[in-house]
Amino acid sequence: MPRRLCETIVCLLVALIGVGTWLISPFAVVSGSMSPTLLGPHCEFTCEHCGTRNFRPLEAELPLDGRLSCRGCERTGPRAAELPVTPGDRLLVDRTAFAVRNPRRWEVAALRLPHEPSKIAVKRIVGLPGETVSLRGGELYIDGRREPRPAGLAHLALEKPRVPEPPTQWKLGGDEYFVLGDFPAVSDDSRLWQGGPGVAAQLLIGKPLIVHYPYRTLLWYGRPVHVPDVSSIRYIR
Repeated sequence: MPRRLCETIVCLLVALIGVGTWLISPFAVVSGSMSPTLLGPHCEFTCEHCGTRNFRPLEAELPLDGRLSCRGCERTGPRAAELPVTPGDRLLVDRTAFAVRNPRRWEVAALRLPHEPSKIAVKRIVGLPGETVSLRGGELYIDGRREPRPAGLAHLALEKPRVPEPPTQWKLGGDEYFVLGDFPAVSDDSRLWQGGPGVAAQLLIGKPLIVHYPYRTLLWYGRPVHVPDVSSIRYIR
């Protein structure tokens, strides 16, 4: 094979890898704000009574006795302090998604935090540009009308922020989006930002597509070992 042809092929491969890495970027989930949709560092256990696999974000408050409860049968489980910490999910983000269309309500987005643009977070979009957003009785209201949750998202906890005199509604600018975490008790999101609730469109990075590298913690001779969990590879809703 001629040298010039080899050099051309190598250059093309390098360019394809570079462009592909920019278009689809890997990210690690570092907090529990999107649990259970996306898992940050957490502890987990499988209920010995019903077999349900349970996850608990590290930031979540614990009962006074430190014991976790099964979300399936609600029976008491092990103490959180006795469980090893499992690393957060790793996901792939499509950076081109919002270049060809506008973000949609209820979809998950990777973004730069308005008050700290050097930090990247993953949240769920619930308010669109120009809308007035309210959270009442665990429901989302847009411009005064209740916005029903789509099928598959009934687990979302739409709560007001746990602060003194929380706002009752938020008005978005013409290019701003209102975002929430799926686990609001530990989420830093639009409900809490002092500089305003909106995320400017230019701060949206892209749409997370798939959790491509979830972890599971197993015990090997009494020691925790983190292994890839192929059964938990999943599309992000």
